[in-house]
Amino acid sequence: MLDFLEKDREHLITELAKAQVPEKATTVLENEMDKLLLRYNEQCDNERERDTAAYMMQAVRLAMPMVDSIGETKVWERDLGGAGAKRTIPALILFVIGVVLLVLTLIPNPAIEEVSNLTGMTTSDTTRYGFGIIGIVLAALAGYIYGKPVKAGKKEQQVEVRIDSEKTYRNLRTAILSVDQSLEEVQAAERWAKREKAGYIEDKPATSAEIDLFSDLLAASYSKDAEYAMEKINDVKYFLHKQQIDVVDYSDATKNYFDLMPGKQVGTIRPALVADGKLLKKGLASSGK
Repeated sequence: MLDFLEKDREHLITELAKAQVPEKATTVLENEMDKLLLRYNEQCDNERERDTAAYMMQAVRLAMPMVDSIGETKVWERDLGGAGAKRTIPALILFVIGVVLLVLTLIPNPAIEEVSNLTGMTTSDTTRYGFGIIGIVLAALAGYIYGKPVKAGKKEQQVEVRIDSEKTYRNLRTAILSVDQSLEEVQAAERWAKREKAGYIEDKPATSAEIDLFSDLLAASYSKDAEYAMEKINDVKYFLHKQQIDVVDYSDATKNYFDLMPGKQVGTIRPALVADGKLLKKGLASSGK
């Protein structure tokens, strides 16, 4: 079975690379195991070996989801937005206003003088100091808002797992190698059983009489000598007689042992075989009609 897998190596690795994710890769592996088992059964003529192969491949098939063949894992993260973005803009506005007010406080400006005249104040210094205090307060408030801890925004994570096609193939190859080893043990046991039964006829050791009879019949067949062949065929009666099996010819008394067929003369076509009055094999005779 490993030979079949090696022939499919390039095609299988390509299909695993296309599959990428473990779920699809498992399907590719299951299809490949079905093909391997089909090919093995086509060339195996032993039923026990075919059954063993089916059981072993089913075990490998069930173990496929447990095969560790992860080659790469990617984690994608997307920020869905949150309070962090909402606090930055107000803090920045307050900070800019505060800085502007401080600048106006430190630098003499005709505009401040104009504001003093409009408000009725007699000195521009009082106005500058007021703007400075407001600027400092706004800058401090901006810093407080920006630095205040806030709840993290919502984030979405997506995990992407990709298999290692080469590693997956090696794992499958290891499993198939184990299957082959088990099948070799079954084959060895079958060969041993056949050697143990060598020389058996119908699950019984062949007797010397049986071997001699079969040998003589084969010799008669090879000889092409009709007279010699008939002599050896007649030996069959003697062999059966030793086994307490009677060879019965057709007659009115034995017609129940025969099937009849039309013929010009009455006679036995094939004798019946009887043991202690019990019919073992019906004969065939011509009825003469």
